[in-house]
Amino acid sequence: MGKVLEAFGNGWPGAVSRAVDNVIISLANGSDGSIAFGAPVFLASSANACVPFDPAHASNFSMDNFIGFAVRSADKTPNTFGADEAVFNPGDPVDILVRGATVLEIEDGADPGSAVYIRKSDGVIVAEAGTSGSTIALTNVRVKTASDDASRSEIIVLERNLL
Repeated sequence: MGKVLEAFGNGWPGAVSRAVDNVIISLANGSDGSIAFGAPVFLASSANACVPFDPAHASNFSMDNFIGFAVRSADKTPNTFGADEAVFNPGDPVDILVRGATVLEIEDGADPGSAVYIRKSDGVIVAEAGTSGSTIALTNVRVKTASDDASRSEIIVLERNLL
């Protein structure tokens, strides 16, 4: 007999969920590096592209230029691409969730209703503010479901920030 699953995970980082009112836009990856699925993205200085958070230049990033989260295209599933290929490369069009729900890895897990922050020192998504000035609060983002065993939670972007 087969094994019965006792629990289901929340999904893969960057997977779009609860698609009833999601808003997804597309901008070019304006950085020199790749953007992983589920990564927070910000408006590039040229204003016609997006860039991932860069801890080396953390002072350049804030809610003022936060756009949303890079999300998986239908053709970029975990079975189609390996973990090292699940990214948007420089110049690629990046699908960005600007309102709606997706799955993120949140360090140390999160509870429903928790706020979402980016730790400036390493760009990791966390559910606690830390010391003053050490994180960026994503004020319009909240945790929807408790973290699963892989520290993945469904989050909701409550309103569009920029675009």
